[in-house]
Amino acid sequence: RQILAGAGGRVLLEVSPDRQGRYRLAVQDSGPGIPAEALTRVGAEHQVPIVVSMHPRTRSRLEAFGMTDLVAGLRVLPPLGFFDFLALERDAACVLTDSGTVQEECCILHVANVTTRDVTERPETVECGSNVIAGVDPDRIATAVRAALQRERNWTVPPEYLAPAVSSTVANILLSEQQH
Repeated sequence: RQILAGAGGRVLLEVSPDRQGRYRLAVQDSGPGIPAEALTRVGAEHQVPIVVSMHPRTRSRLEAFGMTDLVAGLRVLPPLGFFDFLALERDAACVLTDSGTVQEECCILHVANVTTRDVTERPETVECGSNVIAGVDPDRIATAVRAALQRERNWTVPPEYLAPAVSSTVANILLSEQQH
């Protein structure tokens, strides 16, 4: 639980860039991700810790490119297991991510989410009000975080996210496809 310690014992903002080769903190490419400038700006504006779960390969790339200053001021954690990461999401006030799965998890957990891409494969999260699409521009990300933090967390989770026995249903579909 100590990894969740932040302002007042609560991690207020979290960042979860998770796509290999799409981590703007680590590689100098044009792929989407979360620009370091946006992270430092959001942390400074809201006076909260920014938590980043970072793969060792990403950290070594930062060191190799002489870019470790990009994570100065961020709380960098090693890669987390599913349940530890879910706990971090649950206790966050806002999550910045480019992961569709994290968008779904935040919606279910009633945690505000800012997607750092121009589109999402989870439009239902935007429609219900749990997700704000920001792209990768630091100004747009900062504005989206402000909006997300001001929203009530009383959205209705899409019913398909709460369907019981989904794994059994998927297994049955796959097994029936194999028989045809």
